[in-house]
Amino acid sequence: MYDETCIFCREIVKNRNAAFVYENKYISAFMDSAPIEEGHVLVIPKDHYENIFDIDKEIYTKIQLVVKRIAIAIQDSLKCRGLNIGQNNGRVANQVVMHYHVHVIPRYNRKKINWERAIVDKADLEIIAKNIKETLKKVDEYEESGRII
Repeated sequence: MYDETCIFCREIVKNRNAAFVYENKYISAFMDSAPIEEGHVLVIPKDHYENIFDIDKEIYTKIQLVVKRIAIAIQDSLKCRGLNIGQNNGRVANQVVMHYHVHVIPRYNRKKINWERAIVDKADLEIIAKNIKETLKKVDEYEESGRII
C-alpha cells in the first residue's frame, strides 16, 4: 500500500530522503527532521497505514520489536538518562503526518520536559544516525547471544 499524498510514503519510503537508522522489508527508522531532542527517531511501516486503528496486527508487532531495539541503541549510543516512546492517533491527538509512526525520543538530565521542535540539517542528523546504527549492530549481537530481548 502506497499513498502519493503522504509525505512519509513519498519522501521516506519512495525517495529515501532521510537519515536512516534501521530498515528491513517492512519497516524504516530514521531521524526526525524536526526533533524534540537530539537523537529523536521515527519508526514507520513501509506500507501506508494511517493510525493504530488501521495498521495490520502483524506489522504493528514487528514495529514494536524494532522500537525496543532502537530504544536500547539510542540509550547506549547517546547516553541519555531516559526516553519517551509515543504514538499519536488522529489530528485531535496531535498526529501531524497521517501515516502510522512511533516516536522514540531520548531525554537528558532536564527538570522540565521540552516538547518544542526545531528543524535540523540532514547532515547533522546523518552523524547521529551513524552513531545509533553502529550501536544497533551491538544490540543485534547481544540479541543473538541471548543477552537481551
